[in-house]
Amino acid sequence: MHKYKIGQTLDLLPNRGSSTRKAGQCEIMALLPYEGHTVQYRVQAKAESHLRIVAESDLRPLTN
Repeated sequence: MHKYKIGQTLDLLPNRGSSTRKAGQCEIMALLPYEGHTVQYRVQAKAESHLRIVAESDLRPLTN
């Protein structure tokens, strides 16, 4: 079951091995089928013009 909903804004974590704490904010655009045991989403990062597919483990609720 997906933890997040379409339209929700979250923090997108950086790629593994990156020195930055987070990659920025993104919006959930679509809930995707499971890939093995991994829950996936199609997201639109606020700082990018393209969509990307990310695992639920790469997303975190916004922190203030």
